[in-house]
Amino acid sequence: MTTLDVDGAAAPDADGGVDDPLAAAESRDMRNGLVRTLLAVLANVGVLTALLVYFGWVRADRMATLVGLDEAILGMTVDDYVRRSVRSVFLLPIFAAVAGLAWVGLDQSWRRRRVRAGVDDPAVVFVARWLWAAAALVFAAGLALWLAGYALTFTLGPLVCVAGLLLFLYALSLRSRLPGAVGFAPLTEGVLRGSIALLAAVGLFWSATNFATVEGTELARDFEAHVATRPGVEIDSAAPLDIVAPGVETSCFGSGADRRYHYRGLRLLESTGGNYFLTSEDWSPEYGVVLMLPTDAEGTRFTFVRDVDGIRAGAYPPCEPEELAGTGAGG
Repeated sequence: MTTLDVDGAAAPDADGGVDDPLAAAESRDMRNGLVRTLLAVLANVGVLTALLVYFGWVRADRMATLVGLDEAILGMTVDDYVRRSVRSVFLLPIFAAVAGLAWVGLDQSWRRRRVRAGVDDPAVVFVARWLWAAAALVFAAGLALWLAGYALTFTLGPLVCVAGLLLFLYALSLRSRLPGAVGFAPLTEGVLRGSIALLAAVGLFWSATNFATVEGTELARDFEAHVATRPGVEIDSAAPLDIVAPGVETSCFGSGADRRYHYRGLRLLESTGGNYFLTSEDWSPEYGVVLMLPTDAEGTRFTFVRDVDGIRAGAYPPCEPEELAGTGAGG
């Protein structure tokens, strides 16, 4: 940074150069303005809410599509999307912030070397002249990772591209400090930094979207193996519900006006939009049934059961054949 001595003259900066105090002040004001603008955007509750909703929708849409549903059927609310996207939105920025702190430490170490060895040191000159090439390679590596198509590379690829962009900006900064180099005008530097900041934000957004897509895909892929871990649901109904799904058992009890129909072998998939979305215990990608019932359906009672050892297996008598024919349900 440029400082002024007691006579108002420009004093050398840490790299041994002398800058124009007015230009340095303008550049500093522009950088401060950029930082304030970025912080204002990040602190905007409306922007954060919109991002959370979008990422939650990406995750839900991907999972619903692979399970065999249309996401619109679920009728999710803004609150549902937000609760499902917090991890996607905040995990990657935290990772990026940690990487930024690591870069600060490396930059401070490199600055100390420049001060000790001077700007004419061969290593300092070489890095300042050719770091842009390394930045280009990092950016290309990020694209290659994204195109590889693996879950991890699909998510990290955009972040590596962002690292390449920031490294390119750093390379330009080092190059402008070489002896005889012409630095950027304050306005040009502000445009450059703003453009890189915008591209970096797009990269983070892109990476978080990919993360939400991967998360939804993995949830759908593992759904069959994890159906048994979902909350068990038993339904008592005054009228037959005609539930036909693999693994669902139908029982009857009572007679006449007190006749009740009992369904077991169901698991809770989602509770959203005033509806329960239920699937059967024997759900499979080849034949999977998702049942939607209103949470306040008249004459219907939902019981959420944790029956690890099958204690309630014989709690209700099976329906007679003629009763089963009337319900259309399979055991």
